Amino acid sequence: MNSTADSSGFLGSNNISGFGYGVGVSVGILLLITTITLTSYFCTRTQQPTAPALQRNAQDLLEPQHFVVDIGLDEATILSYPKLLYSEAKLKKSDSTSTCCSICLADYKSTDMLRLLPDCGHLFHLKCVDPWLRLNPTCPVCRTSPIPTPLSTPLVEVAPLASRWDS
Repeated sequence: MNSTADSSGFLGSNNISGFGYGVGVSVGILLLITTITLTSYFCTRTQQPTAPALQRNAQDLLEPQHFVVDIGLDEATILSYPKLLYSEAKLKKSDSTSTCCSICLADYKSTDMLRLLPDCGHLFHLKCVDPWLRLNPTCPVCRTSPIPTPLSTPLVEVAPLASRWDS
């Protein structure tokens, strides 16, 4: 055979130009990015539950034992709190009685029936505070809890200090 044919290399060229290297590196980078993207997609996607499993989970969530939550006060406790007319409350505490309900922000009328919270002494309309107390066991204004709890409420610690300075 001819010695020139052996020395010509692959496809008849002994050297690859810079353009050839650029194309090879570009194709390699594109393959690497595609591989990483596909791998991350398949590794991070979650399995969707089948329809019967989804229906079973929905039925489990709707059962009553999952929704029994006692957050607020019971009806007997709420009804045990004193109620009085605004005109009576104004006579008893003329200096500190507020003129509007802190829940609905409506001004009190003389014929409005109010509920007095025992620990803090705040007054509210019956129709406003009763639903509040069914959902929340604290006063809407000062967050003092009328039921004994091991956790302190925000203003419980401040009130004794304030009364100490008055003495």
